[in-house]
Amino acid sequence: MTRSIIVACLAVLVGNQSLAGGFDRELFESWLDMRAGGGETDVYWYSEGLIKRFPDGETTAKMIGFDVARLLRDPENPNKAIQLSRKIFYFFDPKTGERLDRDPIAYPHQLKIYELKGDEIVYTVESNNGRSVYTLGPMENYTAQRIDGVQWFNYAVFIQRGTGKFENSDFYVRPDKDASELERYQQTWVSYGVGPIVSTAVAWRYSSFDAMPEVITKIVREEAPMWLEPPQDMSEIVRLRAEIRERAAAPTASR
Repeated sequence: MTRSIIVACLAVLVGNQSLAGGFDRELFESWLDMRAGGGETDVYWYSEGLIKRFPDGETTAKMIGFDVARLLRDPENPNKAIQLSRKIFYFFDPKTGERLDRDPIAYPHQLKIYELKGDEIVYTVESNNGRSVYTLGPMENYTAQRIDGVQWFNYAVFIQRGTGKFENSDFYVRPDKDASELERYQQTWVSYGVGPIVSTAVAWRYSSFDAMPEVITKIVREEAPMWLEPPQDMSEIVRLRAEIRERAAAPTASR
């Protein structure tokens, strides 16, 4: 086999590996740093999106909110990490911008576990929606690719709820470390589900609550101060789980 043919074959193999979407150590660490601050700082992912009715596509609401994340590393397993999060979203009139009289989507906690196994991220998430605590996973729905220096992370979640629910997230990390945080870290999200509705959103990252737009910080300070910060540690997660169990076990008041 000539040298030129060998080089061509290697190029094909390398290309196929890049298209496979697998993780290596660098991409795993980059994901943890981007998504949850890498254990060094809390991060806030501020999001704006639209809710559209299916199948006519009419926009019924604008949603604005964020999730806040803190990363815990496993000192005995560098391939495993836990993300402690909360998230909250409010609804606004898509034309006037006035806040709608609807309860927000609010999660007092989410516990997300990421484990690197081979070239896969095994993902499990525990969610507390204020009424119950439920778990999805473990799942292997992550892919990662490098495109001209940009790191692209994708994952989809399929939920058995009613007729089914689907969510897809894409996160992007630009290589320019001199870029602002908002420019360097970005996310797009789409969901189809119960309603039926289609929701789309874009998000960008901040390293402090006060840096986010006032449209959300003012409401949260006045109405939902728990969401100023992520859960502090696992003991807080245990407490929040217990509160849900106690609430579920409490006798219903007679009518």
